[in-house]
Amino acid sequence: MRILFSWTLLLLICSCNKAVSVRLVGGRNSGEGRLEVFYNGAWGTVCDDSWDNDDAMVVCRQLGFTSAINAKAVRDAQFGVGTGEIWLDGVSCSGLENGLDECSHNGWGINNCNHSEDAGVVCNLVRLVGGRISSEGRVEVFYNGSWGTVCDDSWDNNAAMVVCRQLGFTSGDAEAVWNAQFGVGTGEIWLDDVNCSGLENGLDECRHNGWGINNCDHSKVAGVICNLAVSVRLVGGQNSGEGRVEVFYNGSWGTVCDDFWDNNDAMVVCRQLGFPSAKAVENAQFGAGIGKIWLDDVRCLGFENGLDECHHNTWGINNCDHSEDAGVICNLVRLVGGRNSSAGRVEVFYNDTWGTVCDDLWDNDDAMVVCRQLGFPSSVAQSVGNASFGVGVGEIWLDDVSCSGLDNNLDECRHNGWGVNNCDHSKDAGVICSPKVRLVGGRNSSEGRVEVFYNGAWGTVCDDSWDNDDAMVVCRQLGFPSSNAQAVLNAQFEMGTGKIWLVEVSCSGLENGLDECTHNGWGINKCDHSKDAGVICNLVRLVGGRNSGEGRVEVFYNNYWGTVCDDSWDNDDAMVVCRQLGFPSANAQAVRNAHFEMGTGEIWLGDVSCSGLENGLDECRHNGWGVNKCDHSKDAGVICNLGMYQLLFGVILIPSCL
Repeated sequence: MRILFSWTLLLLICSCNKAVSVRLVGGRNSGEGRLEVFYNGAWGTVCDDSWDNDDAMVVCRQLGFTSAINAKAVRDAQFGVGTGEIWLDGVSCSGLENGLDECSHNGWGINNCNHSEDAGVVCNLVRLVGGRISSEGRVEVFYNGSWGTVCDDSWDNNAAMVVCRQLGFTSGDAEAVWNAQFGVGTGEIWLDDVNCSGLENGLDECRHNGWGINNCDHSKVAGVICNLAVSVRLVGGQNSGEGRVEVFYNGSWGTVCDDFWDNNDAMVVCRQLGFPSAKAVENAQFGAGIGKIWLDDVRCLGFENGLDECHHNTWGINNCDHSEDAGVICNLVRLVGGRNSSAGRVEVFYNDTWGTVCDDLWDNDDAMVVCRQLGFPSSVAQSVGNASFGVGVGEIWLDDVSCSGLDNNLDECRHNGWGVNNCDHSKDAGVICSPKVRLVGGRNSSEGRVEVFYNGAWGTVCDDSWDNDDAMVVCRQLGFPSSNAQAVLNAQFEMGTGKIWLVEVSCSGLENGLDECTHNGWGINKCDHSKDAGVICNLVRLVGGRNSGEGRVEVFYNNYWGTVCDDSWDNDDAMVVCRQLGFPSANAQAVRNAHFEMGTGEIWLGDVSCSGLENGLDECRHNGWGVNKCDHSKDAGVICNLGMYQLLFGVILIPSCL
């Protein structure tokens, strides 16, 4: 149940008449995971017979990691067992090949293995964990088959420079961080008294006490903050949210060629600049640039943190001129302060600054326009006033907004004029948009039958090919942690009615919405509602309370919900549960003795002992799944400090039927 993003990195290599795809699944970042290959229309795994570092080098090189020379082979399904076909066995690479298909093997689908032998790789032997973005976090290193931390004794900016260089970030101005600022780690502390000159290519080249030799505990874990490898800016637009894309590389600014330039690429640029969405623009619409054309044939999935993480030709290699300079238009409306992307305080971008909207005359017609502008179904949009999503700062750009409800943008609606108002931020307007997907029939907002909005109506999804990758996308779309999302089949959350909109949904797990996944086409299916698909988004839930922030703690394990025994149950444990559910963890209160009534079925956990810093109960010490000496009279519960969430849950979840 660890609430961490499970990354899947996909690279498609096309040459004449063949297409070989590889991806890593089940790791904590894009540089590690179970190896899967795409063949004959389906993803499958690789058996670890003969699997070694030379084979891993080829995979990592194929995925674009510059540190492939240090790639490590991983065996015995260390990143979880896969499903479906085992496509390759007996793989033998020299390490020089460009792809696995160039290595010798037994033949596609020929093997004597099961999924307990699924092969994996670790492409980079250092990683950052617990940061807000990919360029900061707790330093962890891979040694002797496991990840461990680094003690902050003698930790300084020179060491941070080495880590950042090793990860591909610019090393100038790298910042060392001490005292577990990015959270305490677990397991081994591999390095202590690290002493780098700052010129090394990896931490293993620096002086240290020796692997595993230290006098530290995890309260002294080292971290770093790296500068992002590539800076990006927009030039030539009427405001900072639009313009020609320019990137900074090798000491100078240059442009991007529009070959293959699309909205996925634009999304990455706009996200990197802090905007919520984007439109790709081609043919130097914002004017031709000068100097270098740094990037060509950029292909982003849309989820990367920067253009440098996307597949592209080598820096500076292109067949373009500046008449093909790429641009973007980022969306100038956004929602802030909500629990997910479909609700929040309305902010608009004007005169190069984000500002709020006053709630005078603010009504559902205005909310419909905002939701439509952001791409949500607008028919059930709800207006919210009185700074329900928190007070904003800075300018109040719009007041007395009056929309017909049919307008495409707020700027098409009548208002007093930009910046003309008689309000303060206590009157900031908000909206609640109906998401394009909802969960129905569950016991709480994070589980239920999946329904999607299309062509003006809600409908269900058929469970043909429905799996955890698809469930991950649904949960991410609704704002829940997605890494451990569980697919549910056979109308477990009751049968729906009306249209069955989607069937044979196939997601990689990285998409932002089901509409980005492949499927048979809207409304094309041979299913009935007995096959309605569902999901469980959060593997911990609260049951029996008066509101969503209190109740008996239940955890999902081995396909069943069960309770937690209150032996050793305290406020530190409660903090972890509340954090895991997305509530503020401060002042979380532990409750014992089945205060919220006795549960039924399994008691999954006993003697839970958390520090309070963990992201999920599974990271805390306990007796083992199902090992306890309790009965349900000792079921543990929590009361989370809801703050403003108490109001929002009542408002958000009921109207959108979640």
